[in-house]
Amino acid sequence: MPLFRRSKDVDYRNAARLLNEGRVDEAITELRLIIETNPEHLNAYVTLAVALMEVQEAPSKDSSQTVEAFALLDTAAALDPENPIPHFNMGVVLRNLGLLEESLVSFEKALDIEKRQPLAIANMAEVNYELKRWEEAIRLAKLALIRDPGLESAMGWVRVAMRKAGMLDDDGNVIHRSE
Repeated sequence: MPLFRRSKDVDYRNAARLLNEGRVDEAITELRLIIETNPEHLNAYVTLAVALMEVQEAPSKDSSQTVEAFALLDTAAALDPENPIPHFNMGVVLRNLGLLEESLVSFEKALDIEKRQPLAIANMAEVNYELKRWEEAIRLAKLALIRDPGLESAMGWVRVAMRKAGMLDDDGNVIHRSE
């Protein structure tokens, strides 16, 4: 799930609404106009990158839309180096493309800027799960849940990771290790 900041800009809110309604091509047109008239509009760059990824039926790293999305997110990050949102969204794009190690780097950059980002941590947990790094996935999932208990419903995979890491027995009970 991409991350955005609220905007008081009516044109931007309209473009974001179009994107949310699934009117992606219209949203892309509106976002391009916003950037043309306001080349410093960070949210428009990020949202346009997300829209370019959504418009693709089967996104690939080398498609022209993906290449443009990467460039837009890089521009957004350069516009405001202290803003974690472009890095978070770059992580989401990379993850969706299956570039898992690269996505972790982007999520880490976002966390370096703003430590308290439960969605970045939850994404990192899930990426580590996909990479079969069970213990790291569990550690990050716990941290994400501490920061946002509402994420629990999205973390059904944690018990599977615990079983694979040898932390649960066959009945699903926690194995207490004596050290």
